[in-house]
Amino acid sequence: MEFFRHLRNEEGKTISAAGFVKMAGDETDALIITIFMRDLSAEYGIRASIRDEDHPLAKLRRLDFELGRLPSGQSLEDVLAKRPVIKKVKGERIFFYPPTFRLHSQGPPSPEWAYALCGIRAYAPTLLEAEQEALKILRGFGHLGG
Repeated sequence: MEFFRHLRNEEGKTISAAGFVKMAGDETDALIITIFMRDLSAEYGIRASIRDEDHPLAKLRRLDFELGRLPSGQSLEDVLAKRPVIKKVKGERIFFYPPTFRLHSQGPPSPEWAYALCGIRAYAPTLLEAEQEALKILRGFGHLGG
């Protein structure tokens, strides 16, 4: 409650909610929370902000969404398209590529999230599904002793 009061004093009376989310430095967790906030902004026509000096995604220390878009008018995916998001699980790195990411400058963007691990590359409609499928593959390799 104290944080909310200070934020309202700083930002004005238009603030209607505030809260904390603890992330353990995991890029995919941070991205999922960021997408959730963007979707809230788009669906309810509200302004949503994320402020985190330790946000694990590069240079996304402060994000503001207005109707689901960044103040510049860009989508979140436009900003994320420059690099993959990495999740480390059991010593393995899983790479997640946003739909607008282009592996090669001449290649078209994919309509889906791509993911890569253990030499396998596949696609899923959403980040959550891509993460779920990648973790299934990793568990499968664990059962094989790989």
